[in-house]
Amino acid sequence: GLSAGGRGPTPPPLAPPPAGGVSMASLHNLCASLWPTARALALYFGPLLLGIGAAWLIERSAIRTHSRGPRVSDAQANALHALNLALTLLLPCAYSYWGDLSYGAGIVLLLLACTLFMKLTSWAHAHHDLRLANAEALEESAAQSPPPPGATHDFSSLAATISRFATDVQHTESAAHYPHTVTMPRLLYFVFAPTLCYQEAFPRSPSVRPVYVLSLLLRGLVMCLIIVFISVQMIHPLLRNSEPAVVARDMPKLLERLIKLALPVTYVWLAGFYVFFHVWMNLLAELLRFGDRLFYKAWWNAVTFEAYWRLWNLPVHHWIARHVYFPALRKRLSKAAVGFIAFTVSAVFHELVIALPLKSGHMPLAFLAMMAQVPLVAVSAAINARVAGTPFAQLGNYLFWIAFCFLGQPAAVLLYYVHCTGVLYH
Repeated sequence: GLSAGGRGPTPPPLAPPPAGGVSMASLHNLCASLWPTARALALYFGPLLLGIGAAWLIERSAIRTHSRGPRVSDAQANALHALNLALTLLLPCAYSYWGDLSYGAGIVLLLLACTLFMKLTSWAHAHHDLRLANAEALEESAAQSPPPPGATHDFSSLAATISRFATDVQHTESAAHYPHTVTMPRLLYFVFAPTLCYQEAFPRSPSVRPVYVLSLLLRGLVMCLIIVFISVQMIHPLLRNSEPAVVARDMPKLLERLIKLALPVTYVWLAGFYVFFHVWMNLLAELLRFGDRLFYKAWWNAVTFEAYWRLWNLPVHHWIARHVYFPALRKRLSKAAVGFIAFTVSAVFHELVIALPLKSGHMPLAFLAMMAQVPLVAVSAAINARVAGTPFAQLGNYLFWIAFCFLGQPAAVLLYYVHCTGVLYH
């Protein structure tokens, strides 16, 4: 019917709320709406949390003391760690590639998965050495006669043996040693700490500085806004304007677009480096009172590509040196072969983080770009050896900035944009 003013039908009266509060139907609808989010979170973080718990449980089961032997042997513990590491990395990779994640969510998930994989690899590797050292200490103490009364040290365990050399260490979290360090709180601290290499005790700062934390948050917010502004206002329009040249395969026009892309892409790269390696890493370190704050060195002055890769990301450099480079050298491989293996490992991680979320496994740009560093390292080292001590001693630094900022990164951004938008297929 019409209302009194003749302006249209009278709306039906609202149904009164149920007397008992929220109805079962509304609860069902709420659960139905939350289920996709809960499922996504479980698929996101389930393998990562299970990997942390499994790593701790494996090491607890491998502890050997005077009173009992280990529940699992050293070989079994290594095999279980290998299986756990594989699942920790492969499950997020599969979900990122075949799931319905956005690019950003996929990259974040795989960054977390690769970081946790590297941390748990260090946990397993370090505890393998600690298990062997503990077994030797127990065997040595069993072969010795009981210590005389009033002896200062008890050499019946690995912890007591290490304590002879660690009594002067200050500002560490505790003086405990294996097997007393195999605890879930210590593992969780290592997982969240801004380092990839496990050790029994980390240097700790005396307290958290709230003003410094606030300054880091403000700096990070400002830099993130700058990154978004440059990406939206400068990089994206240039990429859109590059589509006709890509379709027509107009190489002079593409070269012009690459030159125009060089500066904004470099700005975003430098701002992203500052946000992650300076703001984010220092924020984690401050909140966790982590004492080692050296996350990078002056890579911008590098005159060789080897110096750049050694200085710009110290946590990853230390991890590769400790768990890839030196173990391979102990297998009596040549330094050239070990360097190639180290770059291959780094290239695989770069490809996983970038290519899988973008569904571009058939176009391994990140992998090829990383492997291209192997000859560039040799070439830049040869050039630096020729010009060292001359007025052209900084020639390698010029070549580094040209290769990264005017050739490599703009080309990679354009190629990934072409792949993700499907410009060539429209």
